[in-house]
Parts: sequence; C-alpha cells; structure tokens
Amino acid sequence: MERSEKIPAIVIRSERFREKDRKLTLLSPTDGIFGMTVYGAQKSRKCVKAALLTEALFTVYHNRERNQRSLTDLDVISVHDEVLSSLEGIFTSSLMCELALMYKGESYQGLYELFTSVLDELTAENWRVSAIQYMIRYLMLSGLFPDLETCPVCSRPYRDDEVLGFSASYSVPCCPECDTMKNILILPPNARAYLRDSARVSFARAIGFGISSTQSSRILRYMLRYTSLALGCELKVAQSALLNSIY
Repeated sequence: MERSEKIPAIVIRSERFREKDRKLTLLSPTDGIFGMTVYGAQKSRKCVKAALLTEALFTVYHNRERNQRSLTDLDVISVHDEVLSSLEGIFTSSLMCELALMYKGESYQGLYELFTSVLDELTAENWRVSAIQYMIRYLMLSGLFPDLETCPVCSRPYRDDEVLGFSASYSVPCCPECDTMKNILILPPNARAYLRDSARVSFARAIGFGISSTQSSRILRYMLRYTSLALGCELKVAQSALLNSIY
C-alpha cells in the first residue's frame, strides 16, 4: 500500500546518498524519529529540498510494503539559518541533534517541543545556557535527572553548602559518602542550586536566569560529562575540536 501523508517534523540529520540523492533523518512529535529519501537533491535545482534544522510540514510518499519514505513537498515553518551562522550555534545544534538521535522515550511530543523551543531562542550569546537547559530537560524526559535535593543512592537530604560527587553505579550526582568517582566529577553548591532551580521552571524562564559566563562554562562542561555518563556513551560533539575552539 502506498500513500502520501503530511507530517510535522524537523531535520536532525542530512547525509549524501548515492550520486544524486540525500537521506534525511527527522524528528516528529507524531512519528518519532524516522528516515526518508530526497531523490535528486544533489543534482536537480527543481527538487524539493530540506536542509538541516528545517522545521516544516512534510508531505511524504510512504511505500508501506517496502517501508520506504520519500519527500514530495513541504510547507516550511522555519529554516533556522541564523543558528548555523555561528560556531556556537553549530556546536549547540549538533549536540541537540546527537542527543535527539539517541532518545529512547515512548513519546516524542516533549522532545520535539523542547528541540524547537531551544532552537528558536538559540543565539551566539546564550549558547552555553541553551545547551545546559537542553541537556537538563532531555535528561528529565529520559527519567535520568534527579531532584538535587536528596542523594538518590542513600536518600539523605543534602546540606545547602554540600559539594556533590557522582555515583558511577547509578550515573547520578550524589552525596560525598556515595561518591564512587573520588571527586573527579563534582557539583559545587551554587552550580547545584542553578541546575535545581532552573529545572523547576519553563525553558523560557530558565534561559533568563542570571549566570556569569565563567559559571555557565563550568556547568556546561559538567553537564556534558554527566550526560555522557547517564547515557553510557561519549558524546561525539563533546570530543570534537569545535568545543575548544569556541571557549
């Protein structure tokens, strides 16, 4: 059975395929993460195209018998050109795409709303905070972000001035007594308060929290490491030279 369907989505990966075509991977609130082909994208100027980070209502021709999808048309919502005009935007959006591709949740509505909301607000000036807030909310959606009020290992409430360690066994911040990484990954009180308090409000409010560039740099490094440990794999974008080039 073959038919066309309209799907709201955003392009999170674009790869060359054969000589003339491209393979796209999309994030959709209704269809999750799926791939499709854009035939002739490499050669034909008249071909309907969708660049990386294009958000649109995609008209997709679906060959269900072969489980193949191809792009036939799209109604663009946003192309997010400004995001890809700076190294800061490229790094943050690359991080967002990499994490989206790893998502294992049952529903993609929350991830899609988070992804597009962060992209809409992302600038070269707020990229660190945007990346931090994306990771916080991504981990929350994945059920991997604790309340930062009590130790998830021993259930002891934290003191306000307590420096947290990290439990490699549980892949979460924890009290010093439960720290299995011997102070290799620590979370100071002020940074913990920022993560805890910003996680309790909307992204729109959290992006406006006052935080210095020095503090945001430290928290970003922490969150990149924390997210890698929580997901059990190294983030490629965090290992690239791009991150060091924009610090």
